[in-house]
Amino acid sequence: MFVEIANVKDTEIELKIREEDISVLYIIQHELLKEKSVDFAAVIQKHPLTNEYQMRVTTKRKDPMEVLQDASASAQEYSKDLVSMIKSAIRK
Repeated sequence: MFVEIANVKDTEIELKIREEDISVLYIIQHELLKEKSVDFAAVIQKHPLTNEYQMRVTTKRKDPMEVLQDASASAQEYSKDLVSMIKSAIRK
């Protein structure tokens, strides 16, 4: 995954992301939207034939980079739990 900060303000950050699957970004977006301090979180694919995406996060008062890091960590834990549940279901 290659991430570039395209724009950053006090309560907003915009990222350009390459070479990642959009499903991972949707999980992060879902975690962001669960946070009460997040006003807006979205991911778009620039073109259907490329792996280039744009993510924008707007918060009420919190630092958007901090909120994004927390959501990424939460998404990682969610993914680990999902893998664990799948492995235990396969063993049965």
